[in-house]
Amino acid sequence: MSRQLAAAICATVLVSAAVPQVITAGPPAQLPALARIASSLSGLPQRRAVRVDVVAPAAIERQAQRILDRDYPRARQAYDEELYRHLGLLAPGQALRPALLAEHVRGARAVYDPALRRAWVRRGAGQREASIHALVLALQDQAFDSRRAAPLRRKSRDASLAAAAAIDGTAAFSGLQTVRVPAATREPTAHGAGPIRLFLRLERGFTATTGARFAAGLHEIGARRAVHSALRRYPETTEQVFHLSKFLAREGATPVLLPASAAGFELRDDDTFGELDVRALLAVFQVPRLDHAAEGWGGGRSALYRDAAGRGAAALVLEWDTDADAAEWAEAVATYVNEAFHADIPGPPPMTVCPAEFCWSVGGRSIAFAREGRATALVLGPSVQSADRLARELIGG
Repeated sequence: MSRQLAAAICATVLVSAAVPQVITAGPPAQLPALARIASSLSGLPQRRAVRVDVVAPAAIERQAQRILDRDYPRARQAYDEELYRHLGLLAPGQALRPALLAEHVRGARAVYDPALRRAWVRRGAGQREASIHALVLALQDQAFDSRRAAPLRRKSRDASLAAAAAIDGTAAFSGLQTVRVPAATREPTAHGAGPIRLFLRLERGFTATTGARFAAGLHEIGARRAVHSALRRYPETTEQVFHLSKFLAREGATPVLLPASAAGFELRDDDTFGELDVRALLAVFQVPRLDHAAEGWGGGRSALYRDAAGRGAAALVLEWDTDADAAEWAEAVATYVNEAFHADIPGPPPMTVCPAEFCWSVGGRSIAFAREGRATALVLGPSVQSADRLARELIGG
């Protein structure tokens, strides 16, 4: 998977006298013409006015942060922070919040908020391109109600990313070279970022790059009508975005049921863990052939558990389409453990004997991987013994 940066756009614009007038707080004067271009590109008419404020960068970043925290609540951010720390994406004591702000807020050029149906555009360079793309997003919202996507992040990260890919990918496919983060067009960020920045960047870039390929595939099948079908009914998983046939068949995820209690641990919280998450995790740590390791994904959840002593454990419980797919994931996990926690030492990390398929005590972490047919569990826990027990119980072993 490429590590290219994704940009993000969400501004709206004026239209000509033939359509409702849009309120704007500033330039450009050519917005009516740009609105006609956006309508032609998207095949969607403008149905109502949209307010557009052309403002300073700080004002746009405030709006981007507001939308980020509304659609990605602090409780979900806290969950992800702990999960990412277990997975090696965050260093001990490192916070998620600065990376979120850097990737999703800083450098925003434009923001469109479907809840308010209002846009904020940064004065200066790039305003024309952002305005065209943002109007496409506004027209999509008016036709299909993009507000439906906002609550998904509270329930399912994978469904949220899939819906964003439909929205952003369709807009990108409309013929533009600009894309959207949940809320903003952005300036490029610095190269050489750490694991968490790369992970967030890969997931952010997916919505436009893979989303645009998804929209292109639909267009080949049934032109604009087929493309718009993904806005009427969003793809349910990122797997459906990666694999168009899965979307056309409406093949959902295999349910993964997590026990409330297992191996002396109590479930604290959980979330989906989709094909995109698998690909991004492996890509950050440069695991080879990550597409082969991820494409057999059938369903997945992440989870945080805690034992009676207050010690935490993180789990990735994944179902695969075939036993062979599960075996490929097992090979990828061994490489991931080496690259994430043992990369500075030559050779693979030594394994610890345990009943599960693999166990390690490496890099200050106790890790167990269990597999039963198509079901797998990767657990990072307080000890090898407890991680091993929890991994096996999570897949019924």
